Amino acid sequence: MKRYDQAGKAKWLILVIAAGILLLGVILYAGGRRLETRSVEEARGDLTQTEAVETQEYNGVTYQRREGLTSILVMGVDHDSAVESEGAYQGGQGDFQRLIVIDPERQVIRQLKIDRDTMTECTVLGYLGSPIGTKEMQISLAHGFGDGKEESCEYAREAVEGLLLGESIDFYVAMNMDGISELNDLAGGVTVTLEDDFSSIDPAMTKGTTLTLHGDQAETFVRSRMTVGDGTNASRMERQEAFLSQLASQLGEKIRASEQFTADLYDALQPYLVTDMARGRIINETWNARAYTLEEPCQITGEHRVAEDGFTEFYPDANSIQQAVLELFWEPVETN
Repeated sequence: MKRYDQAGKAKWLILVIAAGILLLGVILYAGGRRLETRSVEEARGDLTQTEAVETQEYNGVTYQRREGLTSILVMGVDHDSAVESEGAYQGGQGDFQRLIVIDPERQVIRQLKIDRDTMTECTVLGYLGSPIGTKEMQISLAHGFGDGKEESCEYAREAVEGLLLGESIDFYVAMNMDGISELNDLAGGVTVTLEDDFSSIDPAMTKGTTLTLHGDQAETFVRSRMTVGDGTNASRMERQEAFLSQLASQLGEKIRASEQFTADLYDALQPYLVTDMARGRIINETWNARAYTLEEPCQITGEHRVAEDGFTEFYPDANSIQQAVLELFWEPVETN
């Protein structure tokens, strides 16, 4: 299986962003695999019995698990939904990944950006397509193993859970790259001012022009790199974040205005999606979370390195991983 090619494969990056917007309020069940380092403090009482409160110590601070959370892994997959995967290694790379955690009690939605080049343990398959163990590789490659659908999503989820010290992820939503244009148009088209020149791809997309993106223009805006501006991935990421911000705003307005819009949106995108969430649950939870506060995403820090084969690898900092886990799933215990 080929590794992620920075020069040409960011096709789905927004598609996942898109799916993330669709499902920002879609986190459903509470749960979480226990961290190996945690301790359990049992509540005691003479007349009643209460459930144990999960706690752990970190840097001299006691943390307890937040209750009632739902977590969802949103992925953008470099794969055409109309093409069937061949064999156990053609699932398409999960090149965009973002973890979303919904907290109904506090009415907030937390997010974690996951660098697609993050080096972590991923499940690998043998020649007959069965798991034979794990290997450290870029996390985007985890989805490439399997059938390109549910099996691939499970491998991707396992890789993220391992990265996050064993925290379990309740659900996944993966969207194939050919859903970008559909999503943009369902939102009414995202309006942007072009800071770079895209006219070699689309004559209407000249530098300085303000226009509402429609159809393939949205894909051009979020995917193009080598022939646009300075050709760097950093510039492309800035465009993608700008697109995401505006897309989220427009979809949010439509969702808050009508519960039916969420149903229509899901039905339109369903051909491009792979998810283990039920349609009705997605619609209900999205509607319930429509007024929640969307917090700024956190991000794991670390070091980017260029490997001998020329591909980029991101080595996450262990303390940063721990901090991200605490921010998403735990809270400090208040002391009197």
